[in-house]
Amino acid sequence: MFKRILPILLLAATTAMAQQVPPYGEKVDVNLVQLDAVVTDTHGHQILGLDKSDFVVRENGVPQTIDSVDYFTNRTLLDEPENKAPFKAEQIHEQRYFIFFFDKPTDNAAFFDRLNLARRATHEFVDHEMKPADFVAIVAHDVRLKVYSDFTQNRKQLDKAIDETAMYGKGLTAAQAGPTGPSILRNATDNLIDQTGTVYEALQYIGDATRSIHARKNVALFTAAIFAPGEEIHGGMVIGTSRYYDPMVRSLNRANVTVYPISLLEDPNHPMYIDQTPARIAADTNGEYFRMNTSFTPALRRIEEQTNGYYLISYYTSPKSGSGYQKVQVALKNPEFKIRARQGYAY
Repeated sequence: MFKRILPILLLAATTAMAQQVPPYGEKVDVNLVQLDAVVTDTHGHQILGLDKSDFVVRENGVPQTIDSVDYFTNRTLLDEPENKAPFKAEQIHEQRYFIFFFDKPTDNAAFFDRLNLARRATHEFVDHEMKPADFVAIVAHDVRLKVYSDFTQNRKQLDKAIDETAMYGKGLTAAQAGPTGPSILRNATDNLIDQTGTVYEALQYIGDATRSIHARKNVALFTAAIFAPGEEIHGGMVIGTSRYYDPMVRSLNRANVTVYPISLLEDPNHPMYIDQTPARIAADTNGEYFRMNTSFTPALRRIEEQTNGYYLISYYTSPKSGSGYQKVQVALKNPEFKIRARQGYAY
């Protein structure tokens, strides 16, 4: 969602009327913030045809100048060529990005059937729901994050990778997408092995690795429970925040990654604290937590539907001193429409 840019300013034109600019080569530090937003009417139907003049963005209460608004669609909502599209979005994109993440519990045997059901639902998505412009990656976590397929549109490759998540292989070690295609592994370092021991660190790595992809990334996270050092259970609640949590959220928000945790638990009477962390991750990344799942197909369809069409709003903000959470409010000038967007980012 957020990335640092260091543009080099050119010399001003040699004219008395030219505005004064910094000397050649001076760097100006600016921050680009990107927010995805879904706009609907009162009946839940998505609204097309908006541009930056229709949105209002405030950061910590201060109005921001919107730089651009792009529209992403899988063409379910758009059935005409871009040059004939009946709306004003500055640029229309068809590609979508999905990462299916299998968090394998230590007691894998106890969840063997549920993980198989999750894999089956993912196969169904790849074989029947995946659109021609979609990019999908398959990852898993046991002792560390393992990438079984980098982003690809190859269904056979994805089906093979889904099956491989049932085993404890090493996964891939190099990018498959070539020098320019979207990739999780292109900039992989030893961090993939040494610093993804928790699910939090694995999600942080995904955020860092996909930050250069100018789009929303959607993570379907199949998990039984998420705990890490620094967290304890007391009075039926998770007490304390792991030192890994805030860096994870910062990374995901900067990269515009939305996490959809999907519970592997089948017992409706499981302790409430188990839902606490997945629900928090979903809330902090503008996702949704799917708590009870007889099967996993409805959850994946819901995720797919939420990415049918969205606006990517970009604006530049001044550098921040130190760190902290920056509250962002995205609104529409037309009060008849509803908007769902990320409510901030951690700097």
